[in-house]
Amino acid sequence: MPKDTNDLKKVSRGMPNNINAENAVLGSILIDDKAADLLIPSLKADDFYLSANRTIFAVMKNLQNESVPIDTVSVADELERIGKLDEIGSISYLSELAESLPSAANCEYYADIVRRDSLSRRVIGVGNDIARFGYDSSSGEEALAHAEQLVYGVAEENSPKALVHAGDALALAMKNIQDLQSGTTVKNIVYTGFPHYDRYTHGWKPGEIIILAARPSVGKTALALNIAANVSINYGKRVAVFSLEMPADLLAKRMLAYVSKIPFDSMNDAGAMKDSDYAKLFKAYKTLIASEIYLDDFSMNTPADVLSKCRRLKREKGLDLVIIDYLQLMSAGGSVESRQVEVSSMSRKLKVYAKELGCPILVLSQMSRNIEQRPDHTPLMSDLRESGGIEQDADVVMFLNNPSKYNNALPEDEVILDVKKNRNGATGEIKLKWDKYTTSFMEYDEQGGESGEYVHTDTKVDASKVAKAFAKGAKEAGVQLGEDGSVEAPKKPEPKAPEVDVTKVAEPERKTGDKLVAIEDAVDDLQEVLDAEELPFGDDEYEAPSDFEGMDFDAPAPTDDDVPGEGDMPF
Repeated sequence: MPKDTNDLKKVSRGMPNNINAENAVLGSILIDDKAADLLIPSLKADDFYLSANRTIFAVMKNLQNESVPIDTVSVADELERIGKLDEIGSISYLSELAESLPSAANCEYYADIVRRDSLSRRVIGVGNDIARFGYDSSSGEEALAHAEQLVYGVAEENSPKALVHAGDALALAMKNIQDLQSGTTVKNIVYTGFPHYDRYTHGWKPGEIIILAARPSVGKTALALNIAANVSINYGKRVAVFSLEMPADLLAKRMLAYVSKIPFDSMNDAGAMKDSDYAKLFKAYKTLIASEIYLDDFSMNTPADVLSKCRRLKREKGLDLVIIDYLQLMSAGGSVESRQVEVSSMSRKLKVYAKELGCPILVLSQMSRNIEQRPDHTPLMSDLRESGGIEQDADVVMFLNNPSKYNNALPEDEVILDVKKNRNGATGEIKLKWDKYTTSFMEYDEQGGESGEYVHTDTKVDASKVAKAFAKGAKEAGVQLGEDGSVEAPKKPEPKAPEVDVTKVAEPERKTGDKLVAIEDAVDDLQEVLDAEELPFGDDEYEAPSDFEGMDFDAPAPTDDDVPGEGDMPF
């Protein structure tokens, strides 16, 4: 029984490619220096389907890196030097590439086609790899993690950070200034709810790493949870808290104590809560339930695990802040040279992850005992335990210090938040009042020492007045504002499709699938695929249908004698 025709189509279906577009890209680079500067940095050798084209582009990229002019002669010379000139079809193939294209005007359009097909091939390849790994894997979680790693790897590889004109960044900066002057909260800025501190940092920005370090039992976890509650409840932000030390229910109980102002010990002692406390407790419960705080207490989290979980949360709901408690409890998940090297490696990874996730990451860290050995007991950057490159990667480094531990004359509830490093603002000390009963911090009204409620440093601004002044300034400078009154980024021209030359005689065409192709092109494309190093449908040999068995495919062509007579005709 013959095989279904659909099965035959599936077997013979090739990977996505456009040989003509590849040739056009290479030809553009050969005939135009500007095209070379534009296309070579934006493409990779693996983006090309044909082995010969991959080899040629790799040579072109090496020549550009060495500042060598790129043309037929230089590329042929380099190919001959590395012994691959005959492999790509000799210098005649390079000449064909250069001569087949009259102009490089549409080179970006051709490059987009090459990138599109390359991405499709990578996605198909990843899909096949995921399927194979799924069959062989003994753990569903392992297969899922492997699949996620491969898919996000393709996504990251397809999103290179290229040079952009300063106008894009300037437009964003101008909008940021306009919003701040109008009193508008910038959408992607995270404010901690501690006004003096927020004035120091101007809020945490996307991609920043903030280090909060302290000796044990000073309150770094409590401060982090206070910040998480403030960020989510007061500003409507979405926060992910990863605790490698404390279970999720205990974290939640601490936040209930902070929001309700009910003593933490009263919650744990039988009958210690007052009748009026229950209403406060349930109000705090409702407030926290309505907030967007997510907890993870898995103690074996690696930086890759954190990234994976944050990716999912960001994709499904969004993400504004990540808190990790704490760095020294985390493991990179493999063998390393030393613990200091491992911590430094994790610190660098978290910095990269913060930029990818587009949100700040607050990382808690232990301090070494060096602070206790110094006479003044003032925290230093070198006090970061297993510091390595933590202080180098961080945008903000701050220490939580209780001076009363070293001086009995000082109040026990006075804690210093010492900002030692701040890339976007000032450094200095901020005095906090520690309430051990509700595990909460608050700033002193006067940083001289008297405690009280939060200082509200927000200035009331007439937004319409700021908008008028902004528009007036733009008009005086001759800058055109957008419809919403903000500065617009310069518009970039879209790549155009190549224009058809109607003066050329159309080649004979035939329909294949859903597009028309020239007969010669179809034959050439088929030959290119056959000549490729790897066929897209695998190494297994194709088996002819059983109906073909016994047929002589080498028989001579028919002659006039083979034409049947009138009596032999079936009709």
